Amino acid sequence: MSRNYWGYRIDKRNIAFFRQKLEKGRLHQGWGETPDQELTHPDLSGGAKRNLPIYNKVKKGDILLVPRLPNHHEVALVEATEDFNLGYSYAPDPMFKDYGHSFPVKQLKQFTRKNANVPGKIRAALGSRSRFWSLDSCAKEIEVLIALDDNAMRSSQSFTDRFADTVQDSFAAAFDEQKFTTSLYEKIANGFSNAEWEFALVEGLKRLYPTPCKVTRRGGPEEVHHGTDISITIPGLTDYSYLIAIQVKDYIGKVSEAPLKQLNKPDAYWSDDPKVRLIDKILIVTKAHAEQNRHLAENQDGITVLFGNDVQALLLRIGKAYKGLQQ
Repeated sequence: MSRNYWGYRIDKRNIAFFRQKLEKGRLHQGWGETPDQELTHPDLSGGAKRNLPIYNKVKKGDILLVPRLPNHHEVALVEATEDFNLGYSYAPDPMFKDYGHSFPVKQLKQFTRKNANVPGKIRAALGSRSRFWSLDSCAKEIEVLIALDDNAMRSSQSFTDRFADTVQDSFAAAFDEQKFTTSLYEKIANGFSNAEWEFALVEGLKRLYPTPCKVTRRGGPEEVHHGTDISITIPGLTDYSYLIAIQVKDYIGKVSEAPLKQLNKPDAYWSDDPKVRLIDKILIVTKAHAEQNRHLAENQDGITVLFGNDVQALLLRIGKAYKGLQQ
């Protein structure tokens, strides 16, 4: 049978919701909140457009690998039982007010990435940060996984991972992460502006990168040379350190490419320092949305861009860290 293979990422903040829907034979996706975000709407709006590749490409019999389903440490291997566009339905969840897009699937099995039967090629391919991507290059390897016995696919899941899944599920059931995240983001967005965001993020990142890592605010006169508001320094194995350069912009709406130019400065600034190796450049745009700024996200400068929804996810991690709950 001729079919395609896809990677499909969910909102890991609400794994239990996606698991419950999968058990009923539906695979859901986000950016589905309002009537004009239905994928068949003539004036489709907002981030929902990012789901059009799924709508147009997934066909009956295609295989999808879904990280974080049915549990945080596992990957669901599912088969589309209809073409996405034919089996598509739109019904935003009344509690989350999102995840309206869905189509019919059946789960074939689930596996842990650490399992000895999972080839490194598949583990590497699952590292993609995209919402939806092709896994056709792993077709043969995926078919081998489909043919394996279920016990062989899950045997390497450690008691540690299983316990972590249980804790995660219980925490999700007792704690409204969405409400917490929205509240924290709104309070910071309304209470901090411009350079104040830098101070807030420095304090938060210190929780995520404790000693011996070093989080430093670098804004000031020297910024014209290194283009960095915040740096995270991680000790290397010998006498050098790895450095992450972060630029923070408290912008809303459509953003120019000027911040990208600023984040090109760290390459030259630290290139002559034998004790520092620049490993990542991150642009944080606190209030702008990805759908208005695709030109930033698709930059060719190796810069990772975090928009408002990404900032919310980061703040959730920071909030958990403050409570000792960060994984």
